[in-house]
Amino acid sequence: MSKKNKPESHQGSKKSESSNKAIAVIILLGFLGIMPILLWVSLPETSTYTSVTTASPMVQTAATSAGLLVCSSDGVPVKVPGAQSAVLSKLSPDCNAPTPATTIQVLVVGFTSTEAQNAAIATALDTYKNVQPMNIEVFTSGYNVFVVQGAPTNEAVQQIGASLIEQGAVQVI
Repeated sequence: MSKKNKPESHQGSKKSESSNKAIAVIILLGFLGIMPILLWVSLPETSTYTSVTTASPMVQTAATSAGLLVCSSDGVPVKVPGAQSAVLSKLSPDCNAPTPATTIQVLVVGFTSTEAQNAAIATALDTYKNVQPMNIEVFTSGYNVFVVQGAPTNEAVQQIGASLIEQGAVQVI
């Protein structure tokens, strides 16, 4: 009797193993079939870096951290290869009575690629290398370039820069 029982249990385990393999293959194929759909759904509809149409949230946060208000944000034409759009924001402690000594300008330019962005930065650095020192700091974040400019004695430029760095921007030296 024991000899007859062994083959029967051996056959049962073979059926069990083949059932487990079949289930594993079905699960694997199901996962592979749904994976492209999951990836497609999780991708953003558009890039968050290539189009600059309004004041950047980073600029608004930096202005607040420096004790300034965003007085205006206007689109400006950009004639730089690879630049898609730009917004010039004017920041001041008092939007009703801004003065040149306390006003900060932040230009945010969106580029279509890292190569275009790097080429524009290199051209600007080369163009302005012989100009007298100005109170300007430049940062990048994604495909955006932030140019922060203020009066020579205005320390808010550095405060804006520190806030942009805290938000993940990288300073261009």
